[in-house]
Amino acid sequence: MHTGFDILESSGALRRHWVRRLIAGLVDMIIVFVPIWMVLSYFRVPDLTVATGISAGVGWFLYAGFLEGRYGRTVGKLLVRHKVVSMREHRNYRQTFIRSIPKLFWFIFLPFDVFAGLATEGDPRKRWSDSVAHTLVIAYYPSVPRARKVPQARPRMQRREGKFDL
Repeated sequence: MHTGFDILESSGALRRHWVRRLIAGLVDMIIVFVPIWMVLSYFRVPDLTVATGISAGVGWFLYAGFLEGRYGRTVGKLLVRHKVVSMREHRNYRQTFIRSIPKLFWFIFLPFDVFAGLATEGDPRKRWSDSVAHTLVIAYYPSVPRARKVPQARPRMQRREGKFDL
């Protein structure tokens, strides 16, 4: 059996999947980190870097857990059209908070989580925490709603001797 790293070398689709996940993660980091950093710098916290890192980890954990539990996606995933789905039953908050645990310690465990997921055999689209939570991140393109009533064709109006005739 092959690991995710083996498949990553030859699969352009898998590389695009991970690049999109990286972009979604960066967007979510900006959404969480910037406001926390601004609030902490306003209050002049002594060690701003450490306080921001810890606070942002807790904020990102809560942000991702609640939004993925409720909607199946965060703002970053919405932009890259990804969605979190359950491998067993309907997705629930327990699963999304389990898969969000590495975000608490984003500077150590999140990269480890990605590498551990790619180093193990199985689905190469999963982080290790996705395997534990029985979730998967998929590309999601919502269907476009059709109009309820199809517009009817109308005959063209023709001009006859100063009058309009149908």
